[in-house]
Amino acid sequence: MASKPTILLIHGAWHDVSCWDRVRAQLSALSYPTATVALVSPGSKPAVKSHLEDVAVVRKELEHLIEKNGKDVVLVMHSYGGLAGAGAVEGLEKVRRNAAGEQGGVVAAVFIAAFLVDKGQSLLGQFPQKPPYLIEDPDDASYCLVDNFHETFYNDLPEEASKPFVDKMRPQPISTFLSKVESTCWANGMVRCSYLFCERDQGVYPFLQDFMLKNREADSGRPWDIVKVDASHSVWLSQPEKVVQVIEQCAAT
Repeated sequence: MASKPTILLIHGAWHDVSCWDRVRAQLSALSYPTATVALVSPGSKPAVKSHLEDVAVVRKELEHLIEKNGKDVVLVMHSYGGLAGAGAVEGLEKVRRNAAGEQGGVVAAVFIAAFLVDKGQSLLGQFPQKPPYLIEDPDDASYCLVDNFHETFYNDLPEEASKPFVDKMRPQPISTFLSKVESTCWANGMVRCSYLFCERDQGVYPFLQDFMLKNREADSGRPWDIVKVDASHSVWLSQPEKVVQVIEQCAAT
């Protein structure tokens, strides 16, 4: 029996890797090896200049798993993590590496209420106007915050459930939302893509998820697996079993 792929989990803006704890525990119970990447932008001092610094740390971990260890990888990205992850894949696709006689590679990508930003575009450029929840950090205009983290990201949970995560939020450099994407993982059609669509999302609004999905699916030239769930932006906390189900389905295809 072929070994299971490694699940590499990429968190979003303001957050840290602890957001994946419940998902990782369930994946481990199913014998999936997992890894996470701590993005450098949240709380960075001084503020990073662009999202590309997060792309670089994801790329480093992918190279470690694939080039040094020959692993197959399913890349799982939440929210802003879609920029950091999708931009780190080029040249490491399993299809491309196998054609060159090399082992391992990215076999699939799972986007969870994630931004799907095309080359030459920015994250904030996906919105018709600046989202009202995004506010300037009063201590430093280089960073942004959210005016109500719970209502924006955790609106399907009681506040006591989201509090441990809200309390750990770090200012996010606004530069990461303005910098232009240089690479994506869907454009050449080499990576199978799945999307977990969160219907109660108040961060990446449902209309925005739908808009990005339709455009990126057309760009890739192959159908995406799309699963809709009645959940807030942070489905990894409110319904981790649904996240695991989507990952497992993608990994087993």
